[in-house]
Amino acid sequence: MGPFAMMSWVVIVVAGSALLAVHLVLMVACAPLVRGGLVAGVARVGGGEGLPVLARWRLILSCARRHGVRAAGGVEIVPAMALAVALAACLLVPSFALGLPGAGLSDLLTVAGLLVLARLLPLLAALEPGGARAGLAAAGDTAALVVMQAVFPLTVAAAVMATGHGGIDALLTRLREPDMGSGRVSAMLMALALLLAGPDIGPGDEARAAERMVDLGGRGRAAMELARDLMLMAWITLAGDLAWPGGLAMLQEGGLLPAAMSLPGAIVAWLVRTGVICAGIVVARVVVMGSVRGTRGRLVLALLFATLAVVVLFADQEGV
Repeated sequence: MGPFAMMSWVVIVVAGSALLAVHLVLMVACAPLVRGGLVAGVARVGGGEGLPVLARWRLILSCARRHGVRAAGGVEIVPAMALAVALAACLLVPSFALGLPGAGLSDLLTVAGLLVLARLLPLLAALEPGGARAGLAAAGDTAALVVMQAVFPLTVAAAVMATGHGGIDALLTRLREPDMGSGRVSAMLMALALLLAGPDIGPGDEARAAERMVDLGGRGRAAMELARDLMLMAWITLAGDLAWPGGLAMLQEGGLLPAAMSLPGAIVAWLVRTGVICAGIVVARVVVMGSVRGTRGRLVLALLFATLAVVVLFADQEGV
């Protein structure tokens, strides 16, 4: 490798790392705003008085400044582990550009596994002996976790059938091609299934989350709250990518990083996707998921949409 090629490679790595850092900063900065907006939107549409959108960030920062009581046993490290896993999932979900460093690790199965683990860790901590209120709240979330485990294999199967890829970057690149046809329909169904099964956006989820963290304080509470918000942000971003991959900035010819001029528009497209999905969640939360029965229906719909994503592709292959 000559000096010029070596210098070009270094520039690409440095520029890619900078873009990856921007991606992660945007995900972290927007995550509490997204949950705050959802909580405020649901309250206002439902006729109540919602908290300010910035209330989530204020809560997290306020908890981070306090010194909470140290939890006993393995519970002490759970908030840090949950935050690290949620950050890793956010790092692997493209927000505004494809082909950033680490894209080869960005696999649907990997991201789904990380998000399930991030959801499971707080439940395991809450089920520790001595935490009755937290344990009861955690037990109420186990059904949703079971449905998540059922939806993800179907979603991954549909993605591989549609494009031949399980990697997120390769999958989204293929979905942008004009000949996809039923693959795009399947991707929309996958996005709906993920939104229904993944995020904790149902009635009572906020109250159960507060009960699970009743014994946490200080930085542990801050880490757990931020981890919840990052998980929600990852689900929404992944669903938005599947539903509208055309808004992502693409690699240039020769495998180079996306052109600088395409990045501002791609960031705006990501913010628009996120806003549209949040508005849809608010309406669905009030109209469809307004009760416990609605929550069960939501989980059934998640399985239905994931199954339909596979069926659509089977039907298309049979028709060929």
